[in-house]
Amino acid sequence: MNPFVVLGVAMTADDAVIRQAYLKGVQDYPPEMDGKRFQEISQAYERIKDRASRHRYHLLDNTLPGDGPVDALVNYARYRSQFDPLPFPAMKELLQAADASTVRPTSHAPK
Repeated sequence: MNPFVVLGVAMTADDAVIRQAYLKGVQDYPPEMDGKRFQEISQAYERIKDRASRHRYHLLDNTLPGDGPVDALVNYARYRSQFDPLPFPAMKELLQAADASTVRPTSHAPK
């Protein structure tokens, strides 16, 4: 589950906004009332609670099962491009190529 969605914050949210959303979430869903939701909120906060954790999430954890290292790099480049210009021209080319190829290869079914 996407921790930003669980906490209800934007991907560009800073530490204070994320902490405020976490505190509101644990107040609204205490463990006695809804233990599963409380656990989801706590795990989401642990994954993105500070800048280093968010970078790790965007670099390593923000991929779907079966995605390769190129998909992880594309996800991270998209994340970085929200904050500052891409540091390497190759990252910009990678994003353009990824956006151009929206169809992923699938298994070939017999005709």
